[in-house]
Amino acid sequence: MYIGDKTSTAKIDRMCMEKYGISELILMENAATSAFNRILKIEDDLYRAAKERVAGMDLEKFDRSIFSGLPFNRIGILCGSGNNGGDGFVLARKFQALGREVDILFVGNPNKLTPSALTNYEIAQKMGIKIYYYKDIADLDTEIEVLMSRMKGYDLLIDAVFGVGINRPVASSYRPLFEAINSYRVKNRTRLIAIDTPSGLDPDLGLPTYNKDDEGIAIRSDYTISFDYFKKGFLNYDSEEYTGRVYVEGLGVGLNILEEVDLKDRFILREDVEMDRSESFAHKGDFGRVCIFAGSKGFYGAARLATEAAVKAGSGLVTLVTQPDVQEVLSHNLIEAMTSNYGDEVRVETIVKSADAIAIGPGMGANQTTIDKLSYISANTSVPIVVDADAINIFSQADLNISSRYVLTPHMGEFSRLIGVDSKIIKKDRLYYAKKYARENKLILVLKGKNTIVTDGYRALVNTTGNQGMARGGMGDCLTGIIASLCAKYQPFHAACMGVYIHGLCGDEIYKKMSTVNPSDLIKIIPNVMKMMYN
Repeated sequence: MYIGDKTSTAKIDRMCMEKYGISELILMENAATSAFNRILKIEDDLYRAAKERVAGMDLEKFDRSIFSGLPFNRIGILCGSGNNGGDGFVLARKFQALGREVDILFVGNPNKLTPSALTNYEIAQKMGIKIYYYKDIADLDTEIEVLMSRMKGYDLLIDAVFGVGINRPVASSYRPLFEAINSYRVKNRTRLIAIDTPSGLDPDLGLPTYNKDDEGIAIRSDYTISFDYFKKGFLNYDSEEYTGRVYVEGLGVGLNILEEVDLKDRFILREDVEMDRSESFAHKGDFGRVCIFAGSKGFYGAARLATEAAVKAGSGLVTLVTQPDVQEVLSHNLIEAMTSNYGDEVRVETIVKSADAIAIGPGMGANQTTIDKLSYISANTSVPIVVDADAINIFSQADLNISSRYVLTPHMGEFSRLIGVDSKIIKKDRLYYAKKYARENKLILVLKGKNTIVTDGYRALVNTTGNQGMARGGMGDCLTGIIASLCAKYQPFHAACMGVYIHGLCGDEIYKKMSTVNPSDLIKIIPNVMKMMYN
């Protein structure tokens, strides 16, 4: 699934019409058909879930509210004057043909309908679909009161007022209307589905469109049915309170058109993570040599987790290089990995120069030792280097030969300190800031969090695995070990994508059975999950 900004829709439409002769009317019909099918699937899923809840329930305790609003027999569709409203008119036709009772709540201006929307508006009229007009909001209180009273009987509301083309805050005349709809949805527990994007939401930011004089407002929905590509603003965590669950449906134009309009960012697919089976005669050297610089006095856990994760991720030889006291503590526990300490300079040099990948940072502390070790590694090897935790905090201070072999794995706080931008600002457009930093510094960035972003500055792949149960200390250390292990066998960008996907998938497997995901439990199942990735 590709990720794009609001200009992508216009590019796709233009490509379809000018190069392939697919008319706007056909695109509108295809969009509405995709949304129609998805809505029926949502209805079916909700109905089946409700039946499962009441299975075996004592009749005396039966709660009818479980089936509230199901099935979607009475549907109200809020339509504007643009093409988003046109999608709504087509949906009204399709639901009426299915035998549902449908009302069109027209909050646009009939004199400003786009040509394709006008065609479908006229079809709806001729088919006898009820259309209620709210174009004159001069007597706003009365208009909204009438609309709210009409909405009381609906099982489902569909938002088809404004689409992705919105570039300014919703007109002040609509604010009381949107506020009333949002309030009504919560008060009456009426399900609301937005078409393409919730009206008033900036699809690039995932927040209501605003300016210095107007903070903006957007309709809040339970589901959003978007078309052809995932809007990049939906990656903003705050967007979920407006979008609800997001589905992306096709327009029936094919992936080649999305590639022709130069969409490069997308979600990681299962096939991106497929792994080749090893040859029957392979030896440990064929599985990669990994060196991990980690740990300091009192911070032994991070070093152990990163090292054990690298072992479980399949590296043939893993060596932890650390401070003498850390080696003394961990050498008894790391029975499947080797250890060395900074004082054994000859051996450390041999380990570094023979390594296929190196990781540095977990538990080391943001100090001169970490700076010196990162500078040393950079000067004495050309293999991929995974930079995590404290090594990120001192990254700009080290003497480095920057290149695409560096894989930085910051969480939001570390990334904020790294680029000197407040995390609240970064969260509004993580994709932009991640790509900008990676491009300017010619390295690979793994910006951790829900929907972790992996980018080399020119393309970005977004992870789909993982869950809130993984919000535990030590998870990042595990990821560092996994990525380092994969860097010993694959190109750094590919290894990073594989690493975040496998790491999250391990967490998902555990979360099916447990409420929390601990790093030690995750490490144990890495081999099992990786075996699922064999092609």
